[in-house]
Amino acid sequence: MEAFWPDSDPQASGASLRKALHFARRATGDEQVVVSEQGLLVLWPQAEVDIDAERFETAARRALATEDPAACRDVVDLYSGDLLPADRYESWLAEPQHRLRQLYLDLLRVGALWARLADQDPTDEQAARSLMRAHLDAGERREAIRRFERLREALHDQLGVGPDRGTIDLYEEVLAVEGAPKPTEAERAHALLAWALVHMNRNEIEEAERAAEEARAIALDSGLGRELGEAAVILAKVAMAQGRWRERFAEELGESMRLRANLEPIVYDAHLCLAEYYLAAPDGYDLAADFARQMMQIADDAGSATGAALATLMLGEAELLAGHLVEAEQHLKVAAEANDREGCLSGSALALQRLAEAAVINGRNFDANRLLNRARSIAVRSDLASHLMVRVFGTMIRAADEKQILRVLRTAERELSQLRSCEPCSMGYLTSAAAACARAGELDRARAFITEAERIAGMWQGGLWSGAVWEARGVLRDAEGAHEQARAMYREAAQEYARAGNQSDAARCAEAASLSAGHAVAE
Repeated sequence: MEAFWPDSDPQASGASLRKALHFARRATGDEQVVVSEQGLLVLWPQAEVDIDAERFETAARRALATEDPAACRDVVDLYSGDLLPADRYESWLAEPQHRLRQLYLDLLRVGALWARLADQDPTDEQAARSLMRAHLDAGERREAIRRFERLREALHDQLGVGPDRGTIDLYEEVLAVEGAPKPTEAERAHALLAWALVHMNRNEIEEAERAAEEARAIALDSGLGRELGEAAVILAKVAMAQGRWRERFAEELGESMRLRANLEPIVYDAHLCLAEYYLAAPDGYDLAADFARQMMQIADDAGSATGAALATLMLGEAELLAGHLVEAEQHLKVAAEANDREGCLSGSALALQRLAEAAVINGRNFDANRLLNRARSIAVRSDLASHLMVRVFGTMIRAADEKQILRVLRTAERELSQLRSCEPCSMGYLTSAAAACARAGELDRARAFITEAERIAGMWQGGLWSGAVWEARGVLRDAEGAHEQARAMYREAAQEYARAGNQSDAARCAEAASLSAGHAVAE
């Protein structure tokens, strides 16, 4: 009575309760729907509750324990889809939802229901190989090739890896079928790119480089833009492993602009991704700015308008991260206009998102949101949507006012759930979301975001991302009331930002450390 009618006197709220119980019983046609037992209201005390998810889980575990394909096939249709799809963004749902889906995938695998498994998980290599073998045995060579292509693209887009050795061996067997047409240049390039990734994963750097170089040559001769972009990324990773990353990136971008003055969209996007890796390195932003100026000169000499747009964007980003806001905004505005003029969607969206970051730093949140709305509408149409959308939402969270911030976060979670967001590009989003949740008192959600950010930041030593994680930890400790710990974490963040050359973020964290120290003294 107090919970439902806190402002009523006991007699009035008692009458309201009796009326509510009457309507509940009449609506269900059951006098036992709500029963009063020793001062408690109990829902259907004699009822047995049957839950489809529990029924599926019990049957699935029993079938899997037998390892009998027929038993698994008998149970598989008890799974009716994701748990509570209407509430999919509730944080507590993640674990049971994942557990039930994994049981479903295990049933499909043991039951050898390969087509259904491939539809549910396009990255499952066992399913793809089984289907390729079935098509090959049936004389359906083209279908076997298409099955490999779907797997290769899913692994590349969702996980950033290639097929394993056994899958590539089977693909080459399909291509070499006696009497079949000669493999196309694209098919040859795909096999080489897949082998290059296998060698990279096995740390066979020289073999990876040879395969990627051959794929790159085929792509250049045949005008295969996407394959050229993939080869460029693998060769850049090779160069990183060999300690000549900067030189290789300069060679690749310079050669691309000389060979084809206006970069094709897929080549442009490949180089844009590499530029973002370049900026994330812990070596400071002066080197990145100097490199961007060199690329601007090469672009000018080659007459490459798209190359110039990319180099100008990179220069503006380097200046922004170094805290040179006036110069950064000037170059980013030029980059946004140039990328838009050349039809480079990815560059245009990124330039607008970076301009919005500058506006947030300067306290112009209205301008930031206007820029972000434009960036969002362009990013969703770009081939790099999985990279750009998460960046846009990270800045949207920073630009939102206190009353709107959780609404923006919910929108971000809903839209990003439809994408496989790039992990490095997610760092700004994860740390901004962690800080927003901590300040709103949703500490468990904040911890979950920080845990994911820590995992990704652990792939790189130092730099901007490390500073961002320390800052998010500091915000969380402040929200927990552990102000002395927060102070230490803000100081770590300031040091990491300063080492990376990001003085404005370093100054913000130093100020936050002073405020936390004041809270600790007051307590």
